[in-house]
Amino acid sequence: METIAAIVTSPGTAAVSIIRLSGSISHEVIKRISNISDEELIPGSFKLKWIIEKTENIENKIDQALILNFKAPKSFTGEDVIEIQCHGGSWLSKKILELCLENGARLAKPGEFTERALLNKKIDLSQAEGILDLIHSRTELSGANAVNLYQGFLGQKIKTMRDALLKLLAELIACIDFPDEVDEYPVKKFTEKLSFTILDIEDILRSEKSGQILREGFKVALAGKPNAGKSSLLNTLLKNDRAIVTDIAGTTRDIIEESMNLNGIPVVLSDTAGIRDSDDTVEKIGIELSKKAIQGADLILWLEDINNVTDYDNFKNEIEELKQSFPDKDFLVIGTKVDLLDETNENLNSSNFNLVISNETQLNIEELKNYIYNKANPELKSVADSCNVSINSRQADLLRQCKESLAKALEAADSGIAHDFWTIDLKAAIARLGEITGDDLTEEILDNMFSQFCIGK
Repeated sequence: METIAAIVTSPGTAAVSIIRLSGSISHEVIKRISNISDEELIPGSFKLKWIIEKTENIENKIDQALILNFKAPKSFTGEDVIEIQCHGGSWLSKKILELCLENGARLAKPGEFTERALLNKKIDLSQAEGILDLIHSRTELSGANAVNLYQGFLGQKIKTMRDALLKLLAELIACIDFPDEVDEYPVKKFTEKLSFTILDIEDILRSEKSGQILREGFKVALAGKPNAGKSSLLNTLLKNDRAIVTDIAGTTRDIIEESMNLNGIPVVLSDTAGIRDSDDTVEKIGIELSKKAIQGADLILWLEDINNVTDYDNFKNEIEELKQSFPDKDFLVIGTKVDLLDETNENLNSSNFNLVISNETQLNIEELKNYIYNKANPELKSVADSCNVSINSRQADLLRQCKESLAKALEAADSGIAHDFWTIDLKAAIARLGEITGDDLTEEILDNMFSQFCIGK
């Protein structure tokens, strides 16, 4: 493989920048651009040397840098790797990278270092996805899940299942190819093994929702009529004036989406436009976007200005109609602006609300946060109690395909048809598991996976 190079640290001014080389001529490249000698290139060691630009027999010192040497296969990529730790600064790191490229290396593609680690069997594909998750993790819990994935917890489970199915396939093929020497494979034994594998797959699939929450956030839509206090609540929860707040109904026209870390759980808050009948073209577009946000949310906080509620029978009917419009959604009906009510005011009929709050006095804001946390947490807790890692949508889809193939193999066995037909769907199931770990790789899988990485990783 060609020797590749890239800056692996973030651009901009910093204390240190790192340039990484990986490939067969990494040692040659570093000797051409520095004053390090063969004797000093000791695997696992680092040397403080000058980076040098050579032009027409003139040597210009560029920077004094630490040079780290990793000898294949004891490196992240499994190849010879050199890391150059220079002083931070966009010009300096780019200059050193240019020297590497001028002396035999080429610029790495996004994720190419990790891709080489995969191709050289240093990690499996699920571990590579763990690296990507770790880079993009937003909270402690999402980071911990990414680390578990990177450690190979999922990959090992999948490998164990796949190895068992490969052994089963080999036994079946022996029965088919050598019928005079090997007894016919028992149907009951075959179906029992596949049934146990299906149960294992179903156990892992239970973590799909928690994986979605950790990666994309628990989605909470702030909805209600205009001027119900949605934007004020968004600002209160974020502890930041993110949304414009006025007394004019209909101020919010577009969806404002922000994230918060709620005790380790990433929560995505969507401040939506007030829902009402309107002839305003722009406002109508905003209302349609609000309905889409409600449909895509895990939890809807329906806000109602408690000062405007006078007919509670009509209010109950409106809420019931709303829930019927979104039958699969979880609603929390919240009465807002309770601080503006007189204590003796009969409008303070809190029994008609799940919760009453005040952004001004912070009344029940902590209770609301606890409610959101408790709604999201059961998914995460169940995974922590039963499964070490929450899967992503790609892994879940492949597991479902594997389960479907196993179900077809079971059906074939139960129907009494020849063993040859059992193996067709069994091979398909094995292939789907191989796509999770990277044992069955295609160019399309690699392109889709590593295009999500940044250059240098």
